Amino acid sequence: MFRLIFTYLLPLLLPALGYLAWNWLRMRRSLGQERAEPPPSFADMPWLILAGAGVSLVMITLLGLVLFEDGSSPGGTYVPPHMEDGKLISGQTR
Repeated sequence: MFRLIFTYLLPLLLPALGYLAWNWLRMRRSLGQERAEPPPSFADMPWLILAGAGVSLVMITLLGLVLFEDGSSPGGTYVPPHMEDGKLISGQTR
């Protein structure tokens, strides 16, 4: 579950969350001035740019996982988790 969230959902939503946080800070700053700007509407957000940035971050994340994750060679033998000398040895591919 955590891998799904950190691999797909977080990079996809991060640009939109960052934009909303920046907009919120900008609105708070403008409320203290004499000439306050009206808050931007939800429909005026640059959705295409935010979606493109999110998809780009997901692709970079997946590419990073492919390049830097310790994978095994194709045709390796999977050894399931087992006990050795009273210690639990996690599953691995040899």
